[in-house]
Amino acid sequence: MFLRFRIGFTFLLALILSGEGYCQSVEKWNLKACIQYAIEQNPQAAQARLQLDRNKANLVQTKGNVFPAINGQANHTYNTGRRIDPYTNQFANSVVLSQNFSLSGNVTLFSGLQNTHSIQAGKFAVQSSKASNEQTNNDIALNVANAFLQIMLNEELTLISTNQAQLSKQQAGRLKLLYEAGQITKGDYLQAEAQTATEELNQTNARNRLALSKLTLAQMLNLEQPEGFEIEQPQLNEPLRDLPPLSSVAIFNQAVDQYPAVRSADLQYLSQEKMLKASRSALSPSLSAFGGIGTGYSQLSRTQVGSTMQQQYIGEFQGNPLYIDVQVPVFEKTSFQDQWSQNFNRTVGFSLNVPIFNNFRTRTQISLQKISLENARLQKLIARNNLRRDIQTAWFDARAAYEKYIASDKNVKAQQEAFAYIQQRFDAGAINSFEYHTGKNQLHAAQSNLAQAKYEYIFRLLVLDFYQGKPIEF
Repeated sequence: MFLRFRIGFTFLLALILSGEGYCQSVEKWNLKACIQYAIEQNPQAAQARLQLDRNKANLVQTKGNVFPAINGQANHTYNTGRRIDPYTNQFANSVVLSQNFSLSGNVTLFSGLQNTHSIQAGKFAVQSSKASNEQTNNDIALNVANAFLQIMLNEELTLISTNQAQLSKQQAGRLKLLYEAGQITKGDYLQAEAQTATEELNQTNARNRLALSKLTLAQMLNLEQPEGFEIEQPQLNEPLRDLPPLSSVAIFNQAVDQYPAVRSADLQYLSQEKMLKASRSALSPSLSAFGGIGTGYSQLSRTQVGSTMQQQYIGEFQGNPLYIDVQVPVFEKTSFQDQWSQNFNRTVGFSLNVPIFNNFRTRTQISLQKISLENARLQKLIARNNLRRDIQTAWFDARAAYEKYIASDKNVKAQQEAFAYIQQRFDAGAINSFEYHTGKNQLHAAQSNLAQAKYEYIFRLLVLDFYQGKPIEF
């Protein structure tokens, strides 16, 4: 019975897993879903989010430095050996139990505005991390969009290769009949068969490139099972829109204030500027207030509860002992509650700290912070220069892709007309198969070039839209 249970359970598990694989195979991913999933799963994006959380935590701690620090303490002590009890001022040689309870606090009243500058620096650091996180997400989105377009391109190239292979196969079948009827030479028939084999090889290569591009995007998404990954083809408006009327300079002026990498560098500079002021504040005197309350308990503590008369021997007179009556106090162990109030104490005071010499630590920290500020200033310059160069390159690439797309479109139209004429002449027997296949190959190459130019131009437009603050979408 147990064996039947195991077999049944294995069969059920196999059905579930196959169902999951089937669901993944039929699920299609659109561009928005790919970008969102990639950002959620990308380790670099996760690190950027962690850095943001770290800066937020540091800001909370910096703000907390303004508030008083309050600490409570309790001691439960057994002491052996000769000592003076702190609550009775009596010598003790036995094991003595003592307890101490205290609550203390201190607050900085003035420290050269060091806390104020540190809080402002922390706020700028948080904002810088947010901008850096946004930049990381945008980079991921662009990479995913490029991979998504590569799949669309390879799907179109695969379709073109498939159509060419089918056309060659049909033509080879027709030539076979003509060869068997003695109307064409064996060389024309064999050339058609060779062309068909070449087209089938091109079709196989196109399918492999398509599968590789799907695998690339699936790996960007960190999918554990990339098999069966499919995308949802968007509807592209053709003819494609023209280049934006803005120049690269105009796009840079529009993007420089909102580009995340530039904003992150600017905010980081402001943060380092405040940190320098905070470091310089360490040269100023600081004033603090402190206070505390405490109490304690000692096992040796005694309280007088009354007195009794006792005779005390003082000597002899004429052989007779002499005694006098002496009043002797009576003590009992002081209770914990009574000692709580009896030993209660309060402390309050002010502390002024004037820095005179601390082994050059403050001066060194100021010098290091100046270097950090200068490095942040250079990073601002680098971010702007990188943005300017990236926009100039993107604009040049978009213009070149647009010109290539227009030229490729004209070439396809011309090759289609030329091949239609070649088809008519070949059907009429006016040209041989070599001239026919040459014209067909030229049309195939023109269609492939147009597809590559089209998707390259679409991606270049996406990049320009990205720099203009537009969402990444088709």
